[in-house]
Amino acid sequence: MQRKPPSDTTAKAHLTLFLAVFLLINAFALNGVLWVISPEGYKETVLQHSWELLRGRGSDDSWGAMQVGLDYVQAPHTTPLYTEIFFNRQYRFQYPPSALFALLGMQQIAGSERIRTNEVQVFEIPPINDLIGWGFVLATALSAAALLEIVLRRRQALPESRMAAAARVAVVIGLTLTFYPVVKAYTLGQIQVWINGLFAVSLLCWATGRKALGGILVGLMCLIKPHYALFLLWAALRREWRFMTACGITIGMGLIASVAVFGFANHLDYVRVVSFLSERGEAYYPNQSANGFLNRLMSLSDPTLFRNLDFPAGQFPPFTPWVYGGTLLSSLAILAAALLHRSVAGDDKRIIDFCTMALSATMASPIAWEHHYGVLLPIFAVLLGAMLRSRWIAWLGVSYVLVSTFIPASNLLAATPVNFLQSYLFLAAVAVLLLLHYRPWALPTGQEKFPIQ
Repeated sequence: MQRKPPSDTTAKAHLTLFLAVFLLINAFALNGVLWVISPEGYKETVLQHSWELLRGRGSDDSWGAMQVGLDYVQAPHTTPLYTEIFFNRQYRFQYPPSALFALLGMQQIAGSERIRTNEVQVFEIPPINDLIGWGFVLATALSAAALLEIVLRRRQALPESRMAAAARVAVVIGLTLTFYPVVKAYTLGQIQVWINGLFAVSLLCWATGRKALGGILVGLMCLIKPHYALFLLWAALRREWRFMTACGITIGMGLIASVAVFGFANHLDYVRVVSFLSERGEAYYPNQSANGFLNRLMSLSDPTLFRNLDFPAGQFPPFTPWVYGGTLLSSLAILAAALLHRSVAGDDKRIIDFCTMALSATMASPIAWEHHYGVLLPIFAVLLGAMLRSRWIAWLGVSYVLVSTFIPASNLLAATPVNFLQSYLFLAAVAVLLLLHYRPWALPTGQEKFPIQ
């Protein structure tokens, strides 16, 4: 006799319990095992970063380089900003001038002495950039929790216990605090924490019909990471005019202000940095992109030029035609699929479509550091709600484990032909991208089953 599938209410109860157990196993049991079995020098886990986040201990990865850039543009100078800071002094200051408004704003609010711009600084109370970082991490967590509830209710269309919903919110907060890209962005002192939070809230706005507000938030993301401006083309192809107009106006106003404050020459000079990075990328293992994947393969033949395990100041991989060509082709394929796949099958609100564009823009970049994948947390929440009854949910779970977990022992493979396994986060992101395109929950009835029993 065929077993009767559980009711939707039972499924949700199972989901709440499953998420709690999954959090305990993934965050604590798995990381405990990794710590025990990893050799000395490779025992770092995500939980160490979680603890530093809770203590308000960030660093200076973004803010230190931005401070150097801001000091330079505020002083009399004749050499353009990036020619001097990036090429001559060899600081990895890779943000557009408009990103400096973030640092300027914090200086106006708290003063320069209350901003962490050097990793050796000691504060009794967390500085303003660490406090703001807490706010963006919280925004990421709450947005992911809200998205899960929204998608669950749209898929199941049944009333739900407030207690169970509150329990899921608590579990999602726990998952956020143990999600490696999110906590790594914080402990590095990365402005990516802001981008992760802005994206999570913009996705929530999109899911709740506040498309203009979502466009404003994505526009702010573009002023920090310009490649997200591809959302304008995405929106135009779908005739999402409210979103596109709000996003475009935000970018335009920010760019006008940036040119007025920092000068047109410095903006033009930024194009050189973008071109240079596009041609070379990074071989360093945290670069979880197709470019990083290919550059690390090159390190097998020349580990001195293609530095897999360290990050020397001012050194980038040399230009290699096949790495550049492979990167370009992969980027075009990823972006073309995201822009041209406009089906609303299983996605009448285009929430999945929005997720697909965000992840594609992240992955298509030649440099996609581990912490850039913080955008995946709310995407996982959306997919979990959509795939609750799908037989493909196991793939989603495996992908989550790989993205959320830091496995430094994979670097023991750096000098071997299987060093592609260092790209485990990138490969997991590819799996998520395929799920976003394939949309197994939209398959005909009878091809899905509930896996959590």
